[in-house]
Amino acid sequence: MIKKILALILFLTLVFPSLIFAETFSLNLKYTPSPSLTGVSDSKINIAFSGIADSRQRENKSLVGERINYSGSKDFLAPAGISVEDAVAGMISEYFKKKGFQWKKVEKWNLSPDTIKEDWGDIVVGGEILELWNDVTSKFMNNKHNAKAKLKIVVASAKEKRILWTDTATTSLELKEPLFHEASAEKIINEAASSCIENIFEDKAFKEIISIK
Repeated sequence: MIKKILALILFLTLVFPSLIFAETFSLNLKYTPSPSLTGVSDSKINIAFSGIADSRQRENKSLVGERINYSGSKDFLAPAGISVEDAVAGMISEYFKKKGFQWKKVEKWNLSPDTIKEDWGDIVVGGEILELWNDVTSKFMNNKHNAKAKLKIVVASAKEKRILWTDTATTSLELKEPLFHEASAEKIINEAASSCIENIFEDKAFKEIISIK
């Protein structure tokens, strides 16, 4: 009897390792433009981008999601070889490049007007990641993704050391598929974060700020 149990455990370990051991899926977080994204900007405003802080209420901020697999145990979703802060900052930077903005990376900013440096440029952009997470539930022939992104962006005048505009965007997405695919987990969280980025920076208020020199 004991031999049969051990043989079963060995079989499950070899054939279905995820049922025994937690697995971490490495996701390539990148900006994915929507089809409705407008063209290149002709703005001459010099933008200083200070990055974005991870302010999520999460115990482990190196993760961007969890998967409850068929056995009820957890697997994890994490950016591939990079922090969540750097991954989202990279997505915003890629958006700036696609829009043709004149921008540069500067040191981290705590979003207080008093700590802005005048030589940063015309405006400084910083912000917070308030949420970025994908909950995946895997059952037989039924895998459900629930992704949510929430970003806050603060824009200030570097010369005047004054907050010009603050905006927060939230995107929630769902996806169902018969089998779990790592690519699906990656795609949905990229789309959620990218949607927030576009909702903020494609806003009329931001466009008015970068049209003034």
